Amino acid sequence: MTVRGGSVFVGWVAVMAALVVAARLAPSAMWASIFDNLQWTFAFGGSAWLAWRGLAGARVIDRPLRIGLFAGALMIFAGQLVWMVQVASGWNPFPAPADAVFLLAPVAWAAGWLAALVRGLPRERLLPSLLDIGGAMSALMAAVLTLYFPSGADLAFGSLIVLALYPVLFLLAAGLAVLVVPALQLRPDRFHLLVLVGTTTYGLSWMHWNLLALEDALVPGSLFNAAFTLSAVLFGLGACRFRIEADLRDDECWRERTMAYLPLAAMALALLSLVLLFLRSGDDAGVAQRVIFACCLLALTLTTVRQTLVVGVLERLRNAENAILRNEAQMYRLANFDTLTELPNRRLFEDRLEHSLREAALSGGQVAVLLIDLDHFKQVNDTFGHRFGDRLLRETAMRLQSCLRSDATLARMGGDEFMVMVERMHSRTDVAALAQALLDRVDCPWADAAMAQQIVGASIGISLYPDDAANAVELIRNADSALNEAKSAGRGTYRFYIEAYTEVTRRKLELRNRLRLARPDLEFHVVYQPQYDALRNLVGLEALLRWTVDGAPVPPDEFIPIAEESGLIVAIGEWVLETTCRQILAWRAQGRWVPPVSVNVSARQLIEAEIAQRYVQIVHAAGVAAADLVLEVTETQLLEDRMLPSVEALSRAGFKLSMDDFGTGQSSLVKLKLLPITELKIDKAFVRDIATDAGDREICATIHALAITLGLEVVAEGVETEDQFELLVGMGCQRFQGWLFAPAMLPSAVSLPSEAAQLTAGSATAPAR
Repeated sequence: MTVRGGSVFVGWVAVMAALVVAARLAPSAMWASIFDNLQWTFAFGGSAWLAWRGLAGARVIDRPLRIGLFAGALMIFAGQLVWMVQVASGWNPFPAPADAVFLLAPVAWAAGWLAALVRGLPRERLLPSLLDIGGAMSALMAAVLTLYFPSGADLAFGSLIVLALYPVLFLLAAGLAVLVVPALQLRPDRFHLLVLVGTTTYGLSWMHWNLLALEDALVPGSLFNAAFTLSAVLFGLGACRFRIEADLRDDECWRERTMAYLPLAAMALALLSLVLLFLRSGDDAGVAQRVIFACCLLALTLTTVRQTLVVGVLERLRNAENAILRNEAQMYRLANFDTLTELPNRRLFEDRLEHSLREAALSGGQVAVLLIDLDHFKQVNDTFGHRFGDRLLRETAMRLQSCLRSDATLARMGGDEFMVMVERMHSRTDVAALAQALLDRVDCPWADAAMAQQIVGASIGISLYPDDAANAVELIRNADSALNEAKSAGRGTYRFYIEAYTEVTRRKLELRNRLRLARPDLEFHVVYQPQYDALRNLVGLEALLRWTVDGAPVPPDEFIPIAEESGLIVAIGEWVLETTCRQILAWRAQGRWVPPVSVNVSARQLIEAEIAQRYVQIVHAAGVAAADLVLEVTETQLLEDRMLPSVEALSRAGFKLSMDDFGTGQSSLVKLKLLPITELKIDKAFVRDIATDAGDREICATIHALAITLGLEVVAEGVETEDQFELLVGMGCQRFQGWLFAPAMLPSAVSLPSEAAQLTAGSATAPAR
């Protein structure tokens, strides 16, 4: 309120105070009545003006309530003016028009509070609140009628009802002002309190005024008459500054208690009215007594219905709470357990591991972590299908669990990896015994109708706390390094972690990152190793990729597996093919004869559906024929059924296909006959000891005989001595590759005959087959 507004307010209060004093000191009842009406007129008019000021500056959220407050204050002022006109005209019946206007005031206030309730309460809470209001109004009506009845027994029933409506409606509006606080979770301030006290004072004043009127005891100029003036001042001050403010404090208890006590208060008031009614049952009450009884019954009925609804809401809330608890339990299981095996997942395992490490740190105990990976599970999954793979994983989980103590934790880390945590291990010997027991249990035959006795083994990596790591992350990482070493050692075994494994893992990670950022034209280059026939004539070349990092060469057996795992081999393979095609064109531009050139292709490339189309585009763009190239694929990869579509597409496109590292896989004659290959390359592992090992000689001879039967050429790789060469020639082998003839070399070092010389040599000697 501004300074000017404050001055007006003080003047307003001073005028009313003067009128109160004047009414007290009036020389006659007439003058006292005049001063009373003047003070009420000033009070009600000023209250309406203050409520209008509040409406003018109201926020959008407050406007419906502010309109109700202003309309009610305006109705009281209008009712006072009508009353004064009635008095001045000498026409003053009861009920009169002034009564109708006065009674509109609490109706407007109640409408404003109801609008706030309807707007702010959810539907399931609105109906119980409305029933509370109806029950309270019925109980109030019964109580007031019971109070007025002895003095107004001779009064017409309609007049008695109008008298009762005054306090009932005003007190009902006051009750609504109280109800909105807990119902809408408001923060009551002093202005809200002023509105509440003003409305309540109005109701109590009208209740006492009507009692005095019934007893014909109204006295003009009495101090009681100033109660209406005080009500107007309090209400006007509150309505001017009142705002709806939410209470953000987390204190639901008092609100819920308040809401629960409201119907109980209405019920108590109705029961009290019934008691008073029956105590006066001897009086000839007639209609009034029946109305009081009906009001009490209605209040009790509404309260009962309200409580029934609340019980239903509470039941639904309990059901919802139980559903939430069930969902929370389900979400906990989904977040912490593997859905397939119902074992703890990585998240829960790591949490338990950290807890165990804290306890071990305090007690000085040991904790062992065993990372288990099923060997060749992917092949089994691809061969027999994912449903069988899922059954296999569940069976594996049960088998592993059967080997563990009750205090050990078994978890599925994802895919075909499991992890075991064992506390209070006394020695490495105990851990080793457990690891071997797990391997033996997994290694048992898997009997299933979908396949015969299929054996799936496992590899295990082990790390120990506190010997190998001080925290859970390092412990798991070190177990993974040990697992990689167990796989490298041939699978089906276990390895304890040692520091050197970390260096190997770190080296792989570094190479993976460097490979991802490698610039092919600067870091990659292609070398070529010649292939010769039995007469030492050049009959072919093999393109081999080399990578140099910071001036140092990286062995192919280090970076090629990393490129395959990361998928980078697809782009790298295409770069090798493009480089090889460009080199073929460069040699031919020099007038050189270029024999067929072999290029290695990995399984990761063959699973690309568009590999044949991409390779045809590359060779055509370079101006090289597909028949000028031989694509080498390892035996293990070539025998996978999913590779067959790509292999057949490449063959149809004109590329020759070679089975590399033959003898290391498990080829079947049926598949060999179906594959569109033109040659077999004997793995150098069989060639290395052929001069001293009769078994290797027999294997090489068998491979050659098989190739002849299938109409395939044979290439022996890794030939390093004359003895090896002579033995292979004696077996009938047609082509040879190895250090005995030439190492892999840069393109500039490759010695190629001229086209003319090759034509002359070709006319003199038929190509070796």
